[in-house]
Amino acid sequence: MDTTEEVEFDYEAHTRDNPPDLSKFRPAPEVRRERREAFRAKLINHVNMEIKHARKMKHVFISYCHENKTIVDHLCQALASQDIHIWLDRDNIGPGTLWKQAIQQAIQHGDFFIACFSTEVNTRSQTYMSEELKVAIEELHRRPTDKVWFIPVKLNECEIPDIDIGGGETLRNLQYVDLHENWETGIQRLLDTISVPSVHDKKHSTDATTDEGNECVLFRSVDGQSYFIPFQKVCWDSTEISLTLCPNSSAQVAFLSRLRTRLRDVPAGSSIDQLEAIAFAHQENAAWVKLRAVAQISTGCETVWEIRLQEETASSAYKNRTEPVILEQLTLDQVADLRAKRLLLDEKLDAASSSLTQTTVFDQMLLEVQIRGELSSKYGNRLQALTSPIPELYRHFRKTPERFKKFARLISVLYLKLSGTVEDILQLDVELHDSAGLQVKFKGRCHQLDVNEEPAFVEFEGSCPLSE
Repeated sequence: MDTTEEVEFDYEAHTRDNPPDLSKFRPAPEVRRERREAFRAKLINHVNMEIKHARKMKHVFISYCHENKTIVDHLCQALASQDIHIWLDRDNIGPGTLWKQAIQQAIQHGDFFIACFSTEVNTRSQTYMSEELKVAIEELHRRPTDKVWFIPVKLNECEIPDIDIGGGETLRNLQYVDLHENWETGIQRLLDTISVPSVHDKKHSTDATTDEGNECVLFRSVDGQSYFIPFQKVCWDSTEISLTLCPNSSAQVAFLSRLRTRLRDVPAGSSIDQLEAIAFAHQENAAWVKLRAVAQISTGCETVWEIRLQEETASSAYKNRTEPVILEQLTLDQVADLRAKRLLLDEKLDAASSSLTQTTVFDQMLLEVQIRGELSSKYGNRLQALTSPIPELYRHFRKTPERFKKFARLISVLYLKLSGTVEDILQLDVELHDSAGLQVKFKGRCHQLDVNEEPAFVEFEGSCPLSE
């Protein structure tokens, strides 16, 4: 019979003969920190993957009643055969995921929303589809009215619900696709609509020196710095502005981070309306805006910033507004013309017509104050027409002419609108022929000063001198 002999182990002798490698030992706090960081990295990766599924570009969200699962599957197969990514709740929500948030994200960031209506949907008093429709209608309010996004589809002979979508319209006012009468024709109509490039197809370079093709918005910070930031989406709905931004420099990221910090540091019990307004411009529009929300979103290797702004109305943008002193030889529209020429052509008062330079020194001082616009501005970072912003901009971007032209036009819009020079910009063409000057062609509609008179127009061509 085999026996096992017990031998006493001499731990001290073993340690002397086999000393431990102290270089492999690390302090316990360091080991615990590494474990926490590894767990945190796995958690962040899991969250990012869930968000990535919900925010995946070029996807079509399909809302339906589960009684129609079979026909909806055929619809999905027809779209998927044309390389169109479909988002369905049963396929894209993983175990343990907060499904309401995932659905909301998928709807808001989808390129299209297809609502599948049927007799089965109409006969049920409550479905998950009803909740999806509420989210989709809210998103529809934020979308441009000239872009198709919400597509009603009839799966069988039924009525489209008479659900209010705002502006006196209902879902019945949206053109639907009928798959019941002719399946092939209906599918082709869907494909023709969905194949139109959406706003998400725009690509944005991460290199600030090679983004001539990018579209940008302009922020002018409280300290007077200008930030031209590329965007994926801008939705300007009445006084609400929603942005998806793609900053391409550390300075832009730092600026957006400061905005987020300003919101975070608002004292408890205080209103965020106490934050000072900043200037914002996009295309031919500009406004003083207040922050409402700032969020940084990372999905995989892409990072975007979601910003929500509240536009200040004309009545709240100016306080204690003082009517400019009227000079005998000038009207307010003529003052607007002089201010526009200063902003766009860098024209000084001494370059104006001789009838102006022959006035008294006191009158010229009053006129200079009016041109600068110092009597009507509310904010500490107000825009004054001391000089044109274009020459200074050229000194920063002269090596990239296309960027300079794009930025010069945008900063001109911001100054023209927020200085009260014009109400509407009808034409603003800029062309850089050489370093001597920027050729400008401008036409704008002035503010209506009398309800019984049509507003005047400011219109001119000229060259803004540039310097190295």
